[in-house]
Amino acid sequence: MVFKDKSTFFHHLMFAKLRISIFVPMKLGAIDVGSNAIRVLIAEVKKPLGVWQYSKISYLRLPVRLGDDVFEKGKISEPKIDRFLEGMNIFKAMLDFYKVDAFRAVATSAMRDSSNAKRIQSRVFKETGITLEVISGKEEAELVYLTFQLMHNVKTNYLLVDVGGGSTEITLFQDNQIHAAKSFQIGSVRLLKNKVKPEEWDKMRAWIAEEIFPHQPQRTFGSGGTINSVHKMLENSSKQPVTINQLNELIKKIEGLSMEERLVRFPIKEDRADVIVPAMEIYATVLDALNLSEIYVPKMGLSDGVLLDLYRDKTL
Repeated sequence: MVFKDKSTFFHHLMFAKLRISIFVPMKLGAIDVGSNAIRVLIAEVKKPLGVWQYSKISYLRLPVRLGDDVFEKGKISEPKIDRFLEGMNIFKAMLDFYKVDAFRAVATSAMRDSSNAKRIQSRVFKETGITLEVISGKEEAELVYLTFQLMHNVKTNYLLVDVGGGSTEITLFQDNQIHAAKSFQIGSVRLLKNKVKPEEWDKMRAWIAEEIFPHQPQRTFGSGGTINSVHKMLENSSKQPVTINQLNELIKKIEGLSMEERLVRFPIKEDRADVIVPAMEIYATVLDALNLSEIYVPKMGLSDGVLLDLYRDKTL
C-alpha cells in the first residue's frame, strides 16, 4: 500500500494497532518470584469491543521459599539458588512449549531484601534467557490493582490488602484511582521467622489511621495465596466475603494444631500449613485497625496484573 503523506500513514498505523488491541488475542506468560513460592501463569488475553477477556491455559506453583534464607541471613543460599534455577528452567520450558507471544518475570520482597539478588538475576539470565526484574512494593501494588481496575471495574472507594510471604501492600482507591499506597515489611514467612520488628507493626497501624481510616473504604479486597486458601477452607461462595469473626475463629482452630494435623483437617497445601496463621493475623490486624468486619476474595493477584499490563503494553 502506498501512502500519500505522513498523516495518512500514521492514521493507518494507529488503526492497525487499534484493530490488534480490540480483536487479536495474545498468549502471554507471567512469572512471579515470591518469598514463599515461585509461580508461572500462562493465559490468553483479549479485549473484544473493549471488554477484557482472560482464559488461563496453564499454571504451576513451586514452593521454593526464598524468604527462609533472606529473612534469616540476608541472602539466598547456594542450595536454594540451585533449586530456584531448576524451577526457572521448568518455567522457561513451559513458556516455550506454549509458544507465548510475550512474557515478563518479576520478583518481590525476598529478592528486594537479598544481598546477592543481582548475582542471582545474572545466573537466571545466563541459564534460561529470562530477564528477572526486582520490582518495588509500589509497583507490586499497582500491578495487583490493575487486575481490579480492568477486570472488576469497582466503582466505590475500596481497599486492597495484598499479603505475601515477605511484605504486605495496602492500597486505597477512590474513583478508580490510587489515593494512597504503601508497602510494609510484614509478611507470612517473615512473621513465621519472628523477623517482623514491632515498630513495623506500629508504622502500619499509624499509616492506616492517618491515610485510610478517614476515608472509610466501602469494600475491602484481599489478594494473596493464603486468603484464597482461607476462602476455600471456609467453603464460602465466590461472592461471599470472609468475616473478621471467621478469621479469628479459624486462627484459634489452627494455631494449636501440628503441621500434620493441619494437613489432615483442612484442604491446605503443605507449604502453606505453617504460614496460614501468620497471614490471617495480618489480614485481621488491618480489618481491626479500620473497624471493618469483612474482606472479599476475588482470587486474582500479581501474576494476573503482570499479564494484563503486558497485554496493554503490547497493544497500545
